[in-house]
Amino acid sequence: MKEREFINIIKDSGKGVFTISDISRLIGRSRKYSILYVERLYKRGVLSRIERGKYVLPDTDIVVVATNLVAPSYLSFLSGLYYYHLTTQIPSSLQVVTTRSKKRILYEQEIDFIKFDKKRVFGYNRVKLSGGYAFIGEIEKIVVDILFMPRCCPLGEVLDALNNIDIEKVIDYGLKMKSIVTLKRLGYLLELKGFDVYDKLGMHLNKRYDLLNPSLPPYGRNNRKWMLKLNERL
Repeated sequence: MKEREFINIIKDSGKGVFTISDISRLIGRSRKYSILYVERLYKRGVLSRIERGKYVLPDTDIVVVATNLVAPSYLSFLSGLYYYHLTTQIPSSLQVVTTRSKKRILYEQEIDFIKFDKKRVFGYNRVKLSGGYAFIGEIEKIVVDILFMPRCCPLGEVLDALNNIDIEKVIDYGLKMKSIVTLKRLGYLLELKGFDVYDKLGMHLNKRYDLLNPSLPPYGRNNRKWMLKLNERL
């Protein structure tokens, strides 16, 4: 098969990351032929190898690569805010939420895989980028993810993002996370931005004080309304 024909077939497939089995199916050749063919293209720089058995075209967007290595998965946390131009802080790695444990890999930049329970993986869209389709969390889901796991993104970054969200949707997503402490943080931060949502979230809280930021020392005043120890000034 001619190189240009192969590249066109791969591009038309819409798959950003592909395996030997994918290639064998797409070009209609045996697995043995496909292995030899892919190895030749890899050595010539026509294909890039992400990890064992997984390849991309060299001009494929890194977000396409990152969100197609494990399924389901989507871009979130600081990386997600950066995608939407809601932070000026440049992420040191791409942060991908997934349902499976996977070690960090390096391809152009580091890709971190953050494991969530299956019930917490929702609220993302399929977006066409260079080289294929990427999966990107909605702004509201990214906010909720950060509040669920603050160690993965500075809480202060959420405040600016709250100016660009659908309040009803972020509340709905917060409730779907089935995490009381996430609701506490969400209610408190929305209140800082002038939104009173206690009537929608208050009934779901408990009587235990949780840390606003579990990554910081447990010192600070208590907020009785949201049952939070305010150990970070926002």
